[in-house]
Amino acid sequence: MNETCGLDRTAGGGDAGPPTDQETGSYAGPPTDQETGGYAGPPTDQETGGDAGPPTDQETGGYAGPPTDQETGGYAGPPTDGDVTNGAGPCGGAGWFDMTRDFNAYYAQRRTRADQFLPERAVGEARVRRGRDAGEALVTFTTRAVGKGLAEDGRRVADVFVSWRRQVYQDHGTVSVRTGDGEVVATSTW
Repeated sequence: MNETCGLDRTAGGGDAGPPTDQETGSYAGPPTDQETGGYAGPPTDQETGGDAGPPTDQETGGYAGPPTDQETGGYAGPPTDGDVTNGAGPCGGAGWFDMTRDFNAYYAQRRTRADQFLPERAVGEARVRRGRDAGEALVTFTTRAVGKGLAEDGRRVADVFVSWRRQVYQDHGTVSVRTGDGEVVATSTW
């Protein structure tokens, strides 16, 4: 696996792109109206207290649609390919699908004593994409274990993931389980 979801690959001496005009001291374009004190256009409705358009459903008491996660306090999980990922590497636009919610539900039903150091929602992200011949998955998890226990917990997450893919999807591929820091601690084939 050449890329990892969600990791900033500019750290550690990676190429962050060409320098900006500000970094080089080069010409950054003409000054703005704000910088010159020039005309910035007519005042807005907000500035004049004028009409800001038709009233909203909230103002009229009309139906505004179902409540959002923000309104209900619910959590919809990390962004999926359909959400705003704006080309965030392999997590956006490269065929990765967010399976976090589904995998967490499966895992919650199969917790054993082997999961004692894993928090209730140990899996922070589970992404899967289909290759030509096999699938590829990347799972990020958290644990309180360190050293040997970290690797054991990573293998446990990988084992449950493999079981889930075989039982629910009957497909095959490779899963890499990593810490929040991006360190891969277990890899398994399903």
